[in-house]
Amino acid sequence: MRPYFRLPFSVLLIGCSLFASACAQEQATAPAPATTPGQAAAPGPAVASAVPANNVVELRKLVGREATVAGRIASTGSSSSGHQFLNFEGGVLSAFCPQPIVAKFSDGKPADLFKGEQVEITGPLSLFKGKLQIKIDSPQAIVLVKLEDKPVVAKQATLKEIGQGVWMSPAGLRYAGRDPAGLTRVDHIRRHMEDQPNRDGPHGVFDGEEGVAWAVIDDAWRQAESSKLRPQVEGDRSTLLVSMNRRIGYLGGSLGKEKGHPALSRVFIVFETDTKNIITAFPR
Repeated sequence: MRPYFRLPFSVLLIGCSLFASACAQEQATAPAPATTPGQAAAPGPAVASAVPANNVVELRKLVGREATVAGRIASTGSSSSGHQFLNFEGGVLSAFCPQPIVAKFSDGKPADLFKGEQVEITGPLSLFKGKLQIKIDSPQAIVLVKLEDKPVVAKQATLKEIGQGVWMSPAGLRYAGRDPAGLTRVDHIRRHMEDQPNRDGPHGVFDGEEGVAWAVIDDAWRQAESSKLRPQVEGDRSTLLVSMNRRIGYLGGSLGKEKGHPALSRVFIVFETDTKNIITAFPR
């Protein structure tokens, strides 16, 4: 029988440490595996999503940096020197396009191309006379967003009945009272959860099931609060028009049928002034 030798524990520990160090050094100096065309590379850092153009709180945090913003261009204008301005819905942010960049747009002027459209713009964010402004440095900096291509978020919410004919949403929105036709506020809004093809004029219809519509209204209210969106006040009633930067419904009614049911991305909310008492809400 061969003699059995027992090494001291300290010697074994030193040997293991040297082996681990050598392995770590080999791993650190080994070249990264090459990727072939069609093969996905290792995931990098996540790309930040576009900031809604009416979210003044988040936008102010990005002043002095490059940012991507998203929203609907409500109005446009031009200066005598040829510069153009694209004003986002909500009045919080404007995009500035210098005259030399305006001349580089081959399909027309940006003030004409993007008015009324949903866009994303990437560029330096700054304050001009106290107002938020993003600069368009090239035609590639502005992208037209097709709402139909945006996935519909199927988050749902349930209203809780807290009294006879009174419901509360997870965001604390209160639905109480009746409309002139005698419908509860909940039943009134339910009319915007299905199309009415023979209804005259426009009729905004929510996508998805009933719970999705309540969740969208809650999300719109929270977004208006976080971005400090100012409501339009008309006595005891106020309104909010909140851009969700994604499809949340479509245009129904006779007008929607005529236009091919275009996608809608904004939520129009009517509520009692200085309260969370909702009168109506629908896509617009």
